Amino acid sequence: MARTEVRRLIPVAGYPFPVRASAGAESRADELAARTERALTWMTDALRFTPTVRLNVVDERDWPGVTSMPLYGMPHAHAGDITIGVGEAPFYREQLDSFTPYLSDTTRANLREEYGEPASLLPYYETIHVHELTHLYHQQDWNSYPDLWLVELHANLAMVGYLNEMEPDMLPAMQALTTAVYDLPAESLRHRDLGDMQHALERSLFNYAWYFFHLTLAADELWETGGTPLLRRLYSYVRARQHAASPGPVTRDQMWAVHPALAQIMDEWPSGELPEPTRPSAPADVTPEPTA
Repeated sequence: MARTEVRRLIPVAGYPFPVRASAGAESRADELAARTERALTWMTDALRFTPTVRLNVVDERDWPGVTSMPLYGMPHAHAGDITIGVGEAPFYREQLDSFTPYLSDTTRANLREEYGEPASLLPYYETIHVHELTHLYHQQDWNSYPDLWLVELHANLAMVGYLNEMEPDMLPAMQALTTAVYDLPAESLRHRDLGDMQHALERSLFNYAWYFFHLTLAADELWETGGTPLLRRLYSYVRARQHAASPGPVTRDQMWAVHPALAQIMDEWPSGELPEPTRPSAPADVTPEPTA
């Protein structure tokens, strides 16, 4: 088996966490490290937990040496490291090409306006950087992950909240690609139920993106409804859930106990296969944090 060459990464000083960059990417690392520092300050204040962080900003050649994420350019958080590509990645174009046959003329025009022609999805994936930072809080403050959709919803809620409060100029870059989901053919997808999200990526990035975009839209609505207190309550719910004797799948009643808007997401999820709503009640094994 061929060995991957591991080149020396360049330390970038001036931040309260380690930063490493591929040779020639130091200025890009400075830019991303500044955003990382802002986002960590904001999220630590919101979630009341401080994670261990090391930022890697690497080119395609160095990527396999620092992360197990197979897609170069997909921001990825694992074991205290967050790894980000230096610039545009081939899969950005491939992803957009997979959506294009289904897009309306209006959506195509919106994407051109936001991402240019030819399109560059780099501004969109810069917002995903913040989403991935939230996973460091999950990985270090929770013993395990619950249902994947709930983890991704919380990370999207943190991303949306940060962008609204700290970098609102980035919101259009997040929203333009996200709203393309309205044109995607849900009826042709193998996985659509919330609980099946973990299987979607095994099927295709297209199917996973359908879930991710819908959860981003849901996070946008949740932020407008509950803001930081809701972000914190959902985070605390997941932490408390891990101490339940037999937590089982996340239920509508449990979501209602955290916030009725979360139950509404389950009711309105576009799979069309959820059971009829039941009378809301607090779960016996999980006590959510009081509203801040």
